[in-house]
Amino acid sequence: MSEEDVLPDLWVWHRQGLRTALVTLVGIDGAAPRPLGAQMAVAEDGRHVGYLSGGCLEQAIVLEAQDVIRAAQNRLVRYGRGSRYIDIKLPCGSGLDLHFDITLCSEQMSTMALYRAARKGFALRSSLSGGSSQVTLLAKDAPRLCAREGDVFSRVFLPRMRLLLLGSGPALTALARLAQAVGLETEVWSPDAATRLAIRSAGLEAGGEPRLNEDAIDRLDSSSAVVLVFHEHDVEPDILARLLRRDCFYIGVLGNRAVHTQRLHALSALGVDAEDLARLRAPVGSIQGAKTKTTLAVGILAELMAEAKARHLVA
Repeated sequence: MSEEDVLPDLWVWHRQGLRTALVTLVGIDGAAPRPLGAQMAVAEDGRHVGYLSGGCLEQAIVLEAQDVIRAAQNRLVRYGRGSRYIDIKLPCGSGLDLHFDITLCSEQMSTMALYRAARKGFALRSSLSGGSSQVTLLAKDAPRLCAREGDVFSRVFLPRMRLLLLGSGPALTALARLAQAVGLETEVWSPDAATRLAIRSAGLEAGGEPRLNEDAIDRLDSSSAVVLVFHEHDVEPDILARLLRRDCFYIGVLGNRAVHTQRLHALSALGVDAEDLARLRAPVGSIQGAKTKTTLAVGILAELMAEAKARHLVA
């Protein structure tokens, strides 16, 4: 997932004194392998991150970005259908409009970094012909999609998706490893020493305080997901009641339908209303009847990512 987020590398290169270009997909004529707002970052020495096609455009984009950096002026370029570059073909037959921005200043980059660290959504509004950009905080009810309005393109940046894993056993370890492999920011809490050891052997930290730290729940927001993998289900209701007071986009819970029915009764007795109870994903995962840690972990992550895509947290 680090390849989807080009800002960290852009900031590092800028601090190193390198001239850079932020390249954004601002128009699609036909179909495209990447969504509107997809980005690449390119440094003057040719280093680059991100991707804007299935592999047929990236080198041409790097060369174009280096030329834009040398010319010191933003540029809007069409590739594919209707492009002046007749030698660069797109297999899909579409036309893609890319905006090359070399005007982002230190203050704007610092503002974006501060918003990112504070987990605040923001938009980079760029004039496609005027060569100016503005960083603005997103209002709570603001559109979460990138969009072009006339000459202005708004590239929306939401807080990075993160995952809190709670529980014990092989399935929790498998899910933690899988989340780590795809680049999800992951936090783990387990009351079981063997599980914590297995998690740490995968290079992740795992908390094991007797009681789940309130801070771990207080940090959850609308870009956060939680999965509970407990085999002693009597520990769940108090934790779930606290989780359901947060704005997590996904809360998955291990257990069959009979266990979940008992869980719902326990939560109702704690005063949790029906609307919040409906937010729970149980039985968890998109692979029905999963009986191995691998199929269970893959199914959970697939279900979680599908919900993240529906909420525009991933493309």
